[in-house]
Amino acid sequence: MSAAAAAALGGVTHLDVNDCGYVDDFLLDILPASLRVLSVRRCDKLTPEANFTHLTALTSLDCSQTRAVNDGADGLPPSLLELDISDAIELAAGVSLAPLSQLRVLRATASALDDDSLASLPASLLELHLGRCDGLTPAASFAHLTALRILDVAECAISDASLASMPPSLVSLHAPECKSLTPAGALPHLPALQMVDVSGTDVGDALVASLLPSLVELRLAGCRHVSARASLDHLRALRALHCIGSQLAPTVLAGCCARGCAVPATDVKALALLADGRLASGNDGGGVQVWDVAVGEGAAAAVALTTNKGAVRALAALPDGRRLAVGVVVRVGEGGVEVWNVGRVPPVCGATIDCRSGVWALAVLPGGRLVAGCASGKVRVLDGDAGTVAATLEGHSEKVTALAVLSDGALLASGSWDKTVRVWDVGARACVATLAGHSGEVWSLAVLPDGRLASSARDATVRLWDVATRACVGVLGGHPHVTMTLAALPDGRLVSGSEDGIVRVWDTRPAAAAASARAAGAVPVVEWARFVLTAWGFWGLAPLHDGRLACAGSTAGGTVQLLDLPPPAPYE
Repeated sequence: MSAAAAAALGGVTHLDVNDCGYVDDFLLDILPASLRVLSVRRCDKLTPEANFTHLTALTSLDCSQTRAVNDGADGLPPSLLELDISDAIELAAGVSLAPLSQLRVLRATASALDDDSLASLPASLLELHLGRCDGLTPAASFAHLTALRILDVAECAISDASLASMPPSLVSLHAPECKSLTPAGALPHLPALQMVDVSGTDVGDALVASLLPSLVELRLAGCRHVSARASLDHLRALRALHCIGSQLAPTVLAGCCARGCAVPATDVKALALLADGRLASGNDGGGVQVWDVAVGEGAAAAVALTTNKGAVRALAALPDGRRLAVGVVVRVGEGGVEVWNVGRVPPVCGATIDCRSGVWALAVLPGGRLVAGCASGKVRVLDGDAGTVAATLEGHSEKVTALAVLSDGALLASGSWDKTVRVWDVGARACVATLAGHSGEVWSLAVLPDGRLASSARDATVRLWDVATRACVGVLGGHPHVTMTLAALPDGRLVSGSEDGIVRVWDTRPAAAAASARAAGAVPVVEWARFVLTAWGFWGLAPLHDGRLACAGSTAGGTVQLLDLPPPAPYE
């Protein structure tokens, strides 16, 4: 920019030269003193010697992703009220911002700003954004920021002591994924506080108890140390609660809803039918409900429990009719199986089995042994009584998302995101067949009454397999989207649900009679219901003893729908 061009800017108060390759230290020297707002974001020719001090009216400066403040605030005008140094390139350790005595807003997200720099900030600061600042340590203190109202320290190493240093002026605290926080962490008396987000941290009941009645929004997603003993009764002004992955008791959540607090529903991801006809459902929030389906629409859960970890991805009823196996996935990939006695109220967890990986599928072998399909690609045979892993079947290269015990009980089928279905001789701990053909990740398996195996996958097809000959005897392609769940009906029909929100009933009897895969491709499809759901559609299907079908998915309110099936068409 020429001097004449710079002169033409005389009187200008706002200037945005983001990403301009010609902006350098010299150009700054000729900018007009009238500027009040300036953005030089991503102007990489600026050096640590860049000087803005002649801009005596400047109140807002965005020099993010530059080197302009690498050596401190000496080159900045004391008139600044708002400064953005996010993603600052090579910010010097301990850089001082003390000269900015009037600063009200500092954005330093993903910069190298450290504890010493934090200590240099003026007490006048109202808003501070330090998310992903790796220079902050557990010793970081905010006590000197006596006017601070908004603080963002997401993914920082702040500690329980840092929480205790929060100033009484604070209105909003955004501190998700701060891994140094512990269950002992608590907040001081913060009478103005209205929003707290500590999702994905290890805070616990102590922090919940330290919150004051003024709080309006609370985010505890993934806080597995917030237990069923925690109470929210004191938070009378609470209007929004996000608690997926915490262990808050169902009665606590119900109380919040009764007071007008919005508690976002969690998706139901698993269903299982107990021997006595009750239906169990498990959700993303780690909750499991056992329903008396005979009561009808609007019935409350007869039994409710909360797992000790993460989200529920699989359920399996044990033959004794009282115990329910719950497969759990934790946010960082761990997980296992909890075995609960749901024949009593309240239910009791009798065993917890660490599978060293998230559990995405469960099945029950003859004799009552459990099998878990894991995110690691392993299939683990479990002893639910002893709470141990009895055997591990290895062969899949991706997570195992589906399991099915074949009709003779000696063989087990597993479906995986490696796009294959494997058949195992569990007694011999050996894979006896690999069924390949899907071009997408396998999501679900079901065994038809005649012994054929159905598999669904991300390729939007359902394949029918003759396990004895290891041959695919039918490809059902009626779904235009991912087919996520299957259920075999006692009359030989197959039900499938996909992410398009459509459930289809397939009459597979013609496929059984067909002599070729081509003939099997003509299997009639009955589309009998359509629902307005989210993009994730159905996650679970379970035929009930009375002939109805339970459907679980991403419906509004996280509900389970009970649907009447049409009768099968005559077949000749």
